[in-house]
Amino acid sequence: MKPSSLSHRLFLAPSLATLLLVTAAQAEDAPKPLSDEYCMPAGGIHDTIAKFDSIKPEKRDTVGPDLSLTFKLQENEIMPERVELRDADTVSPVQFNDKNRSIGFIDQLRAVSDAASLCIIDPARADRTREDRGFIVDINMGVRFKDTPGTHSLSQIEDGMKDGRSHYKKMVGAMGFMVPKFDYIAVAGEDDSAPPRVWATAEGVDLGEPDFELYDGARMVSIKALEKMGADGVRVEEGYYRMSPSPDAKTVAKFSGDD
Repeated sequence: MKPSSLSHRLFLAPSLATLLLVTAAQAEDAPKPLSDEYCMPAGGIHDTIAKFDSIKPEKRDTVGPDLSLTFKLQENEIMPERVELRDADTVSPVQFNDKNRSIGFIDQLRAVSDAASLCIIDPARADRTREDRGFIVDINMGVRFKDTPGTHSLSQIEDGMKDGRSHYKKMVGAMGFMVPKFDYIAVAGEDDSAPPRVWATAEGVDLGEPDFELYDGARMVSIKALEKMGADGVRVEEGYYRMSPSPDAKTVAKFSGDD
């Protein structure tokens, strides 16, 4: 399957979180002049994270929610001066890595109230309109494996798939019956064009690379492919990576509106 140009958005059904993020993006992209700073409510996203945190501890030991902001800059554009979470008199600067992806944003959201706002301080673009500001803000939410030591047992992966489905069912509430079965892992790195390689292992010995699909900058490997090779775990290429429980690429594309 041809890789998608999206960036790890694994929304599986219409949900409060999805609607909030889409609304925020639309609000940002409305045809209005830019001011030195502009803010959007963060309370809805805060409440969604609180839902995840109410899941039983045994369902949160392997996987948990992940939320990040990525500023995608056009050529010769620079980052805004600051991005902040504001909650009454408390101001929390949002930090970004060298890929313009937020660091620890979900933990910052946990620390504020549902009255908080996300603000972009960008005086350099105050004379522009929103249409020509030179960047987009990609807001991504998903469920990730908490630990990424480079190796994972098959039992840990299967536990994460089961618990990951519970997270999404919690997110969508009454629409939980629409959440599909998770039988893949999606492994992504910082470079969408070169996701980390994955090897099947048995008792710590590499068995080779299992069959995989590429979607949305992630390498997707099925439990069936691992079992077919007699694997009891996987090894992920050295370096930074994120690993998520997932359905197959076709199902993700269907629910993401990308099929």
